[in-house]
Amino acid sequence: MLRLTFRALHGEAAMVLTRAAYFRICEDATLRGPDNTVAAVYADRCWLLGSRRFRSFDCEGPVYLRVKDIAGSIAQCGPYDFVRAAEGALYTQDTCLGTYFPGLEPPNAQDHWREIALLSSAPPTGYK
Repeated sequence: MLRLTFRALHGEAAMVLTRAAYFRICEDATLRGPDNTVAAVYADRCWLLGSRRFRSFDCEGPVYLRVKDIAGSIAQCGPYDFVRAAEGALYTQDTCLGTYFPGLEPPNAQDHWREIALLSSAPPTGYK
């Protein structure tokens, strides 16, 4: 099970979102859980949970990724010990893995993804 920890904007206490087998950062700038319910929305460089704003969220691993790029191709990567979603990009430690929000790409971004699934276990071989 994955657990997301949201980091507040101004030194407030972190907030933990319920654990789930996976979460998806979708093309419509939403974060969704396994039941497709919107857990958070990305807007104005912040994750919004209800009326609260958070600068990022962290996920301790192992975390596997299934990503869909702009052309619709799907790739799998990981596991990662740690990932952070912040500033429109997904990071592991100090490395930018790719971006999920157009226009906010950091200079070292390698890929732009339409959708990112954060998974608690590796998808079966050949799964798309």
